Amino acid sequence: MWQFFADNPWETLFVVITLGSLFGMVRFGPVKLGAAGVLFVGLLVGALDPDIGPAVPAGLSVFGLALYVYTVGLESGPAFFRELRPQLVVMLGAVAALVVTALAVGLLGNSVFGISGPFLAGGYAGIGTTTPGLAAAQATSADPTEPATGYAIGYPLAVIVTIMFVAAIAGRRNWPARRDPGEGLPDRLVTRTVLVTRPTKWAQVPGVAERRLRASVIRPREGTTRVAHSLDHLAAGDQLVLVGGPAEVEAGAKALGEYAPAHLLDQRDTVDYRRVLLTNPDLAGRTVGELDLEGRFGAMASRVRRGDVDLLAHDGLLLQLDDRVRVVMPRDKAAEVTDLLGDTEAKVSEVSAVSLGLGLALGFLIGIPSLTVGGTTLSLGTAAGPLLVAMVLGWRRRTGPLVWTLPTRANLTLRQIGLLVFLACVGLTSGYSFRRDAFSLFGLKLLVVLLIGAVVSYALLVVACRLLGQSRERTMGLLAGYVGNPAITAYANSRVTDSRVNTGYSTLFALAILVKIICIQLIVGL
Repeated sequence: MWQFFADNPWETLFVVITLGSLFGMVRFGPVKLGAAGVLFVGLLVGALDPDIGPAVPAGLSVFGLALYVYTVGLESGPAFFRELRPQLVVMLGAVAALVVTALAVGLLGNSVFGISGPFLAGGYAGIGTTTPGLAAAQATSADPTEPATGYAIGYPLAVIVTIMFVAAIAGRRNWPARRDPGEGLPDRLVTRTVLVTRPTKWAQVPGVAERRLRASVIRPREGTTRVAHSLDHLAAGDQLVLVGGPAEVEAGAKALGEYAPAHLLDQRDTVDYRRVLLTNPDLAGRTVGELDLEGRFGAMASRVRRGDVDLLAHDGLLLQLDDRVRVVMPRDKAAEVTDLLGDTEAKVSEVSAVSLGLGLALGFLIGIPSLTVGGTTLSLGTAAGPLLVAMVLGWRRRTGPLVWTLPTRANLTLRQIGLLVFLACVGLTSGYSFRRDAFSLFGLKLLVVLLIGAVVSYALLVVACRLLGQSRERTMGLLAGYVGNPAITAYANSRVTDSRVNTGYSTLFALAILVKIICIQLIVGL
């Protein structure tokens, strides 16, 4: 009966992706499995017959993994290098915690319980929810199904335990944060019109010097409404539109006077505003200042929407394809501004085959060299190689005419496809072995080892964050990035409203993957 799945591997693959995606939508308490649901459905189907796994097309999982890690690297690279200096000590603490956890899992599992390295390596990848780590464990194991069994046991365990840690952190009220850099961005942006009753210099308004508050439109007491360029002294009776976080706008309004009864942006006779989609590839990787909107059109970018996040525009902000730029401009310049930025919906899903192909080729290339340490061979491989190259290219954004970054929608689409294909392949090829090993005394022993490893690992990171003076909000984000699961980030954001959760996640996400891959290869050699 089950031979049908072995005889029709492509049909089986997409049935698994479909059913697994549906399973991933099911909510278990505060979380959903998401793409990981495909892995578990794949394990179930693969366990039905020993011929199903070998029928999966060779090399398909490598292709899926490469797409996933490369797109992750492109997105994570800028955040990693931006946080490298201010958060270096925290990063080193996370690396130390990962290494200690690898030693604990490896020595406890192998010496005490007699579990072989491949199972432990897969389990270590599981409690780190790192799909690239699973691929590294499989690539260095004689039997690739063994790491997959450990991963499938460790993954749900990691999600449950981490959620418990995040809930405990969120429940704490007094948490000293002596060295926390503070919120890099407001959680949301607001726009308000203020009537000046206290004459002052614009540069002295709170938040202006820190680039957390800006003005987009001004109507002088005597004059017509215009774009707010080169503000200096503000006189009583002037009206201006403030843009920033709620707290920053409130502080600015108090310093200047009071909220005006009418909103200047509602009067669009001389000054207009609109969101314009950035699809011109010549502008990707440029800064807002390099657009020279003021010099060309007398216009101004006030905010940039990237994915689901609004960013306050300033001259140094780097732009990328698929950004939606809020531009305030003279009414008669709207068509010219739109032509410059592109604003072509059809291009938001276009991918440069040249930059994508070259980036992946470079990633696979640096993954080839290997180093032998004792009986273990270490290499970046097909997981870490493309990831590392993509992080650098994402940080650089462009090289001459080559734009390395992808439009946000295209990036997320390729990432999702790659991850689903990889997880489906792993589940199908490992299902029969998982059926044999997981539901046994051996599986229970492995579960105990991974539970101890997970608790030790997450506790070490939280303690390190406390000792290093990080806020509880950033600690929640750092823990989510350390484990590497977006479901944990979503849960953390549901408990607190603070941008430090997301910046903490970005700080450790890519770095943790790289460190885990190295540790995993060492564990396999046990």
